[in-house]
Amino acid sequence: MGNLTLQQIATGIGIIVAILTPIIGIYKAYKKNVQDKFEQINKTIEKQQNEIEILKKESTINKSENILLIKSVQACLKGLKEQGCNGPVTEAITNIDEYLLKASH
Repeated sequence: MGNLTLQQIATGIGIIVAILTPIIGIYKAYKKNVQDKFEQINKTIEKQQNEIEILKKESTINKSENILLIKSVQACLKGLKEQGCNGPVTEAITNIDEYLLKASH
């Protein structure tokens, strides 16, 4: 084993290449099919999380606007009631008061 011939070196390199080629092929297939899909899924999750945060902020703004509108309508109805309008006005005031009471809990 003291003298290595060129043929023995070439055979050794050939064996190493024969072993590494399928391993590299499997790795490339894994990377292409699995790892890329995981990256796409992670990007999609991040995008959806950002959209959820935006929707939460918009929802909070909408809730504030809705309460303001309800209280404004309530004030108008109470003004109408003070001027002598009854019936549906009184019923609407009662409904709004009940809604606001339920919404506060």
